[in-house]
Amino acid sequence: MTRIRRLKTVASAWLFVFLLGLPTNAQRDEPFPVARLTKTHFSKFFLRYSPSGSHIVYSRHYANRRAANQILVGLHLVKADGTDDRRLLAEFDREVQMQEHPSWSPDGKRLVLSGGGNDTGNSSKDTLVCDVDSDFKATGLRKLIPSQGVSIGEEPCFSPDGKRLCAVSTTERLFVVDADGKNLAQILQVDGSYCHQPDWSPDGDWIAFATDRDGNVEIYKVRPDGTDLTRLTRAPGVDAHPRWSPDGRWLSFTSNREGNYDIWLMRADGSDERNLTRHSATDDHAAWSPDGKSIAFVSMRDGGFDIYRTPIPAELAVADKPAPKSTVPAAAPNDLVLHYSFDDEPADARTVRDRAGRHPLDLVGSKLMTHPNKKSGVLAFDGKTSSASAGNATDLRLTGPLTISLWVRPESITGNGYLVSKHGWNIYLGTDSIPRFETRTAEDKAWDTLAAKQPLPPKVWSFVAVVFDTQAKHKRIYVDGKLSAESLRNDGAIGAAAGHPLEFGHYVASKTQWFHGQMDEIRLEQRALSADQVRQEFDRQRKLVLTE
Repeated sequence: MTRIRRLKTVASAWLFVFLLGLPTNAQRDEPFPVARLTKTHFSKFFLRYSPSGSHIVYSRHYANRRAANQILVGLHLVKADGTDDRRLLAEFDREVQMQEHPSWSPDGKRLVLSGGGNDTGNSSKDTLVCDVDSDFKATGLRKLIPSQGVSIGEEPCFSPDGKRLCAVSTTERLFVVDADGKNLAQILQVDGSYCHQPDWSPDGDWIAFATDRDGNVEIYKVRPDGTDLTRLTRAPGVDAHPRWSPDGRWLSFTSNREGNYDIWLMRADGSDERNLTRHSATDDHAAWSPDGKSIAFVSMRDGGFDIYRTPIPAELAVADKPAPKSTVPAAAPNDLVLHYSFDDEPADARTVRDRAGRHPLDLVGSKLMTHPNKKSGVLAFDGKTSSASAGNATDLRLTGPLTISLWVRPESITGNGYLVSKHGWNIYLGTDSIPRFETRTAEDKAWDTLAAKQPLPPKVWSFVAVVFDTQAKHKRIYVDGKLSAESLRNDGAIGAAAGHPLEFGHYVASKTQWFHGQMDEIRLEQRALSADQVRQEFDRQRKLVLTE
């Protein structure tokens, strides 16, 4: 466990590639000239050009002197021509002994970074921020959210407008947060042991990152609201450290698919992959120059860890900024927010398709299976550790109206078992096996719980639907297409629906109260179905999914 965590901290990304194979210094038909910028040999990583292109900020390794309250990993700044290589945050070395993952604000006046060490007892890394003046002197290093422990996470990266950050957690989750630390929202949880190096596209539409969610470290991209998760690389070996070109048309990344770690390029859709550096030494941590004409990277080609620069092929025609966005208006959103049918999925799938197309479901221990009295695939929960997460995209933060429907087959009841949980709104089975629709009041001051009149029979499929109607100001719960219970809801809105992801199989806020059984045909709609519509939906699905 210690070694796994080590791979995620600084020696983090470098040792991750270095320990897999020591390089030699022989040339391997390198196609472009390479210029060496630094000559200190100390381990270097996490390069970022300043917005003006005049400087490169990076992290540099020092001897392990943590017990003496001295720097272990510090930020350095070097001019783009390799001169004036200097410490950036030396006055904070005793308080913040690990300074990693720097990211510039678009105006170049701030840096965010991962920091840890003696900063008010924060032994784990959190997001820090400092100010940078016109002479590239840094002052005022502080935690973005003053607090003990970890409030946001690490590996922060500014959005192109400077208003938000993306970051990752030690529990393999991807977050988006306002630049002042407010409105932290999880957009993705990875079913694996690696979720790192997020990088925001220049047009603000995508976040690229590396993950082993499908069993191998690959490059993915996802919308900042958690939708449209897209796998970009599919090669054997490791693909990591993605960085967007200034125009957003290309991504650089590190790959060992040809037996050695090199800097690679691909288009934003994952096509046209090409090896940029062809040297038998390890090349890693690429950073695009703001004009799009070159890439800086770290290499051991001269026997130490130093920074080099290579030009971008002219035929790629990389611009210094993204093309203007289309002015074609977006299509109106569909009332169907998500739909998981669990049909036609690989038995060992870790992610399930959303038939509405926007919210792939991450399986966290839950498993796909077939059931003898069902025609289709179902999702099984063990009642102990298994769940599934749809993320926390903006369109999942519904405060009403809404309708949630699903088929449920309880296996056993030992306590409350949560079927659907967004914290603001939840469906759970009590110890009496009665389904309950639980919501927070609009002001988030109390729970309002509506219980059905009858329990669900064990080991039998039942159809459960809950409706919150903001116009009629009522809540309703249906079982097998029939109204079971209803109540008034005079405040007309649901509170606390934004702070947690939508998850299935347990209570999301505490990761407790696990459900044991199976679910199928989960649907979330941004509308309040009428009693007739619920009955019609039950009749339609019963013919499709139940064995006659």
